[in-house]
Amino acid sequence: MDQQRPRIRLRFTALYAVTLLVVLLGAAATLRYAVHDALQREFDKSVLASAGLVQQFFRAEIEEYVTVEATLAHIAGELVFEERAIRIRKPDGSLFKIVGAPVRRARRPLSGPVRTVRFALDPDLAPKWNIEVDASEANVIALQARIDRWFGVGIPLLVLCAAVAGWWLTGRTLRPVGRMADAASRIAPASGARLPIDDPTDELGRLGLRFNALLDRLDGALAQQRDFLADAAHELRTPIARLRARVEVAMLKPSIAGDSSVLPAIDQELRAVSQHVDELLQLARADAAGEDAPMRAESLFLDDVVMDELPRWQPEAQRRHMTLDYSALEESPVVGDASLLPRMISILVDNAIRYGHDGGRVQVRVRPADAAAVLDVEDDGIGIPEQDRARIFDRFYRGDAARIQRPDGSGLGLAIAAWIVQQHHGTIAVTAGAHGGTLVQVRLPLAVN
Repeated sequence: MDQQRPRIRLRFTALYAVTLLVVLLGAAATLRYAVHDALQREFDKSVLASAGLVQQFFRAEIEEYVTVEATLAHIAGELVFEERAIRIRKPDGSLFKIVGAPVRRARRPLSGPVRTVRFALDPDLAPKWNIEVDASEANVIALQARIDRWFGVGIPLLVLCAAVAGWWLTGRTLRPVGRMADAASRIAPASGARLPIDDPTDELGRLGLRFNALLDRLDGALAQQRDFLADAAHELRTPIARLRARVEVAMLKPSIAGDSSVLPAIDQELRAVSQHVDELLQLARADAAGEDAPMRAESLFLDDVVMDELPRWQPEAQRRHMTLDYSALEESPVVGDASLLPRMISILVDNAIRYGHDGGRVQVRVRPADAAAVLDVEDDGIGIPEQDRARIFDRFYRGDAARIQRPDGSGLGLAIAAWIVQQHHGTIAVTAGAHGGTLVQVRLPLAVN
């Protein structure tokens, strides 16, 4: 088997990885924004808390030190803040003290970037005195950078792991498809081989079942075609063999060629072959068109169609001294094909005359009944045994009695008639006639005005 690139597997894996990447990037962006916002809020709270601590000390110590200057000088020497520089400014804006100045000078400067925030010391106790807080944002930025690094490393690693897992999972999921493709490449026509089905209840299993059903139908069609060709060859072989025999005899004995019976016999054989070929073409077209065969539907009266068709069979009936009775014709409107319905009637009447007894009777009746136009063709001939009726509409099938009485038949007429009835959404059935012969009944939907 040719190894091909796993395009579907690759596409599914890439789609899965890209989708996961987009989702993770969206989630990371949202989370990063939320963390940044939370860190900023906490930073603002800490700056406010530093200023508030100075304000609380000032209010607590002002009673002991009485003056604002003395109180602030005491506070500036007592309080020390990490990563903070707090300056106290006089009402004129000049610098008064730096809180924790001796300790601050011993330390390194604040790491940038630095944010400066000003607060009023106490509008009542120290009017116009202000506190300036310098706060380093370095820790916040470092934490944000650390989170970004986690995202930068974690997201690609997670997508890579997901892609590997998706590749494995997709391969495992598509493995039945690969087995099906391998099996399909090994299936030969009419071999009976089918696709392997792991689980008939999942999507791939149902697809395999449908494909196997399609193979069953194709095998059936191929078998039907083989049978059709074999039967057609068999049916055509006999008249062609008789025709060749007559021609060879005429060639060996030129005196016979002048016999007036030779040409009519050859003509009769040619007509039989031509009829077989026409019937085969009719069935071939029916098979090719299937259930969607085109039909020129028009409003007709079935009784009129019978009335127009039957007179052409009177000479054959008279030749055999038979009575062709079609007096019981009631008005029965139908929607049908004006070329197919006469063909169906002709087949049924031809069979009734062909397999009737000399001097017998053929009755053709048309009547409306139960929303259907009913056509009855009844004879008093050899009849059809009950065991043969189930197969009477099969192609090339002929009962023993029919072969004995008329060996020149093809066994295709009733198959064509059944197909025409089916195209008109009707039914056809064969039963025993009232006088020992055969009754063929056709029911077509009655047209509604």
